[in-house]
Amino acid sequence: MSPNDSVKSTSGVAALPGEAGTIVEHMLNGMAYCKMLFEDGQPCDFIYLYTNPAFESLTGLSDVIGRRVTDVIPGILESDPLSFEIYGRVARSGKPEKFETQALGIWFSITVYRPKLEHFVAVFDVITEHKQAERALLLANERLSLAQRTAGAGVWDWNILNGTLTWSDEFFHLFGLDPAAAPATFDTWRSVVHPDDLQRAEEVIFTSIRDHAPLFNEYRIILPNGEVRWIDAFGDTTFDADGTAQRMIGICIDTTARKQAEVQIEFLAHHDLLTQLPNRFVAKERLKMAMAYADRADENVALLFLDLDKFKSINDTLGHNMGDLLLVEVARRLQACLRETDTVSRQGGDEFLVILTHIHDLAAVTGSAAKIVEALAAPYEIDGHILAVTVSVGIAIYPNDAKDTDTLMQRADTAMYHAKGTGGNDYTFFSEQMNVAVAVTQAVRGELRQALAGGEFALHYQPQIDLASGRVIGAEALLRWHSPKRGLVLPDEFISIAEDCGLIVPIGEWVLQEACRQAVHWQQAGLPELTVAVNLSAMQFRRGNLQQSVVQALSASGLAPALLELELTESLLIVEAEYALEAVRSLRSLGIRFAIDDFGTGYSSLAYLKRFPIDKLKIAQAFVQDMNTNPEDAAIVHAIIQMARALNLRTVAEGIETEDTVEHLRLHHCDEVQGNFFSRPLPAEEFQHFMLAATQP
Repeated sequence: MSPNDSVKSTSGVAALPGEAGTIVEHMLNGMAYCKMLFEDGQPCDFIYLYTNPAFESLTGLSDVIGRRVTDVIPGILESDPLSFEIYGRVARSGKPEKFETQALGIWFSITVYRPKLEHFVAVFDVITEHKQAERALLLANERLSLAQRTAGAGVWDWNILNGTLTWSDEFFHLFGLDPAAAPATFDTWRSVVHPDDLQRAEEVIFTSIRDHAPLFNEYRIILPNGEVRWIDAFGDTTFDADGTAQRMIGICIDTTARKQAEVQIEFLAHHDLLTQLPNRFVAKERLKMAMAYADRADENVALLFLDLDKFKSINDTLGHNMGDLLLVEVARRLQACLRETDTVSRQGGDEFLVILTHIHDLAAVTGSAAKIVEALAAPYEIDGHILAVTVSVGIAIYPNDAKDTDTLMQRADTAMYHAKGTGGNDYTFFSEQMNVAVAVTQAVRGELRQALAGGEFALHYQPQIDLASGRVIGAEALLRWHSPKRGLVLPDEFISIAEDCGLIVPIGEWVLQEACRQAVHWQQAGLPELTVAVNLSAMQFRRGNLQQSVVQALSASGLAPALLELELTESLLIVEAEYALEAVRSLRSLGIRFAIDDFGTGYSSLAYLKRFPIDKLKIAQAFVQDMNTNPEDAAIVHAIIQMARALNLRTVAEGIETEDTVEHLRLHHCDEVQGNFFSRPLPAEEFQHFMLAATQP
């Protein structure tokens, strides 16, 4: 599956899929996935993005998703600055670190990983009892007293003078062994410790004796049946009057399960969950290494950017599960086409990256690309279905096409789109002519600036109908660009460019002002009060002063706040929660309504429905349009409606094209509908005529 195709965890947030998700959701270790926040280039806080069920049970903390650690645990930075320093260090360096810390009155052993820049995964276990036992060890002088204080842990007693090692019955019970039948291999350290860990384990032991310091050691042991287990050992040494070490007494704890979980988390942090291929973070690091080696060896590196042709149609017709199975098979075929020195990575969705190393001529690249195209074009037999899918491949060569990783990836991506634009099922090498598309984008940016200043934007309005009464109760404002050069330009062709260059903020402000002004103008023309819905971009939360813009638009127009509805995306509510939550709550307190647009197409987590004051869910037209012929789409629509009713939220179905769809939605108690069946989006004057006709007796 892709990183966005998450499933719902028991903790109510986005979780991992399939076997990996099951492991993390049911592991006994706590896990938290967080984003680091920086201030003046220094880490100042972090936000919880995901926790597994064990997190709450071990810490007692709940409802932490989207919250800062300083809010969840007040005073943590002052009481435990060293631990926070370690998180920041890992977030910057990418190197895992393990440490122990105390918070909330609990001792934790924590291992921190960085799956991507400014994010980290913390896997932890509660070791309060272990720390208490360790402290007890330092105070205990007799083995019996020690055993009583460390019930549930294995006790060992090492006679330093003669080298014999004795274990308590509890130790053998930890590993399901019979103490009476313990083999002689347990009589010395060297015979029980794994050979690969022996030197390090002995160094730690003798350093503890030399420094008269408490012992903490971590190593593997080999059981009589050959099974390898991890243990943590704690101990203390007794000395005679002359300072000669006599005995070391301690406890050991089986940590095998924790070690296995750490290995799994390490794998998940660097691999795609669905295909098990290296993820984009690993691919980029390997590309950097390949380029560095190529410089020394006077070689080339070929970067291939792959995108499956018409993959969306498989998802739409056969479902995402079938699409996931296909992606797994594509990954297997790609691996079979490559050498061990090459890398194949899944970038997300149906995009893959291939790194070919030790390249001396383009013939080798051409051969590999042709082999990939041919292998992926062969029919797939999956779950009783015969599927056909092809691939478009873009190729960029280092150092000919670019001297850095980002530019090389961008140019391979450009070449891929060129291959796709010429029909797909082919490979194309990057050429400078392909940068024409980039030049077009730059031109559109300049024209957008002129469009805003020159009044080239307009709003069209699509009616929203109450199903119960049949009345028009609102209108969604949809942006249009009347370009002197390009004619009528729809949002899909310029919104992403406006977001990239920051123009979406002033454009969004204009949309708010114009929509509010028009709604009041209709009232003055004798139309009934209508709710006007306006789409918001994440950029408006991050770069603009959204609250001020909304208040100014309402004040300037005189529109009642209750008649303005702001539409948000699911991804905005989750990924941009830190920017959105405060603004949404503040505006909601003024009476403004909020809706989630295209509900069901983004994240599966529903936690934001509790945190954000939402009034309405807009069911994505991708589900609505096929619900009469696709039982899965119909089931999704029904489930959304039922859930919304349970949460006291209204539902709007988008993309209505037929009367059958209207009746289906009415039967299942959908509240509102909109689509071309009722009316296409209309210019303001035409919408007014539409309303006057609709209100005639």
